[in-house]
Amino acid sequence: MSDTRIDDLRVRPRTFRRPARSARAAGDVRESHGGRRLATGITVAAAFIILAHLVHAVALAPYFLLSGPGPWPAWIALAAVVGIGVLSRTVSRTLPDWLYVLLLVALVAPVGLDLAASAGLLHHGVTPTAAAAAGAVLMPVAAVRGTRLPLAVAGAIAVAIAIQVLVQVDTAGTGAVAGVAVAASAVVPVLLVTFAIDGFRRLVGRELDLSLVQSTVGTSRSAVGMRASEELAQLDFDAETLLDDVGSGRIAIPLPPDAAERAGSLAARLRVRLIEGRTDTWLRHAVTESAYLSDRVSVDDPNGCAGLLSQSQRDGLLLALWLLTADHPKKAAQPMSAVVRCRETADHGDVEPDGFAMSIEVAGVPRRRVDPSAWDAIGSVGVHEVVPGAETFRIDIACRVDPKSPAGSPSARAAARSRGS
Repeated sequence: MSDTRIDDLRVRPRTFRRPARSARAAGDVRESHGGRRLATGITVAAAFIILAHLVHAVALAPYFLLSGPGPWPAWIALAAVVGIGVLSRTVSRTLPDWLYVLLLVALVAPVGLDLAASAGLLHHGVTPTAAAAAGAVLMPVAAVRGTRLPLAVAGAIAVAIAIQVLVQVDTAGTGAVAGVAVAASAVVPVLLVTFAIDGFRRLVGRELDLSLVQSTVGTSRSAVGMRASEELAQLDFDAETLLDDVGSGRIAIPLPPDAAERAGSLAARLRVRLIEGRTDTWLRHAVTESAYLSDRVSVDDPNGCAGLLSQSQRDGLLLALWLLTADHPKKAAQPMSAVVRCRETADHGDVEPDGFAMSIEVAGVPRRRVDPSAWDAIGSVGVHEVVPGAETFRIDIACRVDPKSPAGSPSARAAARSRGS
C-alpha cells in the first residue's frame, strides 16, 4: 500500500455522523421528557380553543332554528375526526402515515358542512364555528407529526373562511370584522404552535448536542472520540473476520487478489487512525463530533497543546466556543466561523513558563453580539485580550497549565512535542 493512498485516505473529507447509541439517547430524551410535555400542553390548549368555538356555536343556535340543522352536522363530523385521532394515539404512540393523511383529508367534511350552514348569515353575526375549531384540531397533530403540512391545511381553512366573509361584505357591514377574526382564529394558533415547536426542537437539539460532546472533556489527551471509537470497533471486527476466514481455511494462502486488497485497505485505515491519534486531542474530537461546531469551528493544534488543559479549562473553552457560534444572524455579511490555534510560543503577548498560547479568530458575528457569558468562560481558560478587526476579532489567551497535573508534567509536554514533530 503506497503512501499516496494513505494520504488520500487521511485527507478525505468526513461528514458528521452521530453514533447510533447517542442518536437513540437524543431521541429518547427529546420524545420522552420535554417533547411529551410540550405535546400535552398543546393538546390542552387546543381543547380549550375547540370548547370556546363550541360555546360560540351554542350561542348562535337560535339563528338556525328556521334555516336548517345549523352547524351540528359539522360538529358531529369534527367529533368523529377527533375521536379517530384520540383512538389512534391510545393504540400507538406514533401516528401512521395513512391515518395522518386520512385525518387531514377528513377535515374537509366539517369545514364544508359548517361553511354551507353559515353561508349568507354573516349580517346576523353568524360565523363558522366548527371550521375554525378544525384549525385547532391541527395543533396537537403538528406536535406529533411535524408543522409544515398542518400549518398549510390550517391556512387553507382560514382562506376558505375569509373567502366566505369577502362574498358577504356588502350585506354584512361591520360584521365582516368578526368573520375575519374567526378566519384568523383558524390559523393563528397553529402558527404559534409552529413557532413553539421549531424553537423547542432547536433548543433541545443544541443543548443535547452540547451534553453529548461534553463527554470528550473528561478524556485523556490521546483518547479517541465517539466517532473514532466506532470506526476502530468496525476495523477490529473486519480484521477479526478476515483472520478467522484465513485461520479456518475459508480463504487460502496466498491470499486471492480481492482478499489481499481488503487486507491492505484495513492496514491503511489502521495506520491513518494511528497517525491521526498522535495529535488528536479532546478539542478536535469535540469539534468534529458536534453537529453545530463541526461546520463552524476549525482547530489548528499541531502539538496537541489543548490536551494540557485541566477539566475546568476544557469546560470553559468548549462553552465559550458554543456561545461564540450559537447565535448566527441569518442575513450576515459573511458566514460564521471560528479558528482555534494553539502554540507553545505566542505571536502576541506573553506566555507563562508553564503554559501555551491560544488564539480564537471569530468571523461573521460582531463582538457586541457575543453572549456575556462567553467572556466569563474564556476567563476560566486563561488571561485573555481581544484584538478588534474590520470584520473579525481575535481573542488571544495565555493558557496556564498546572505543572503538578499529569497533563502538565514535563514528560507530557515532551510527548506533545514529539507528537507534533
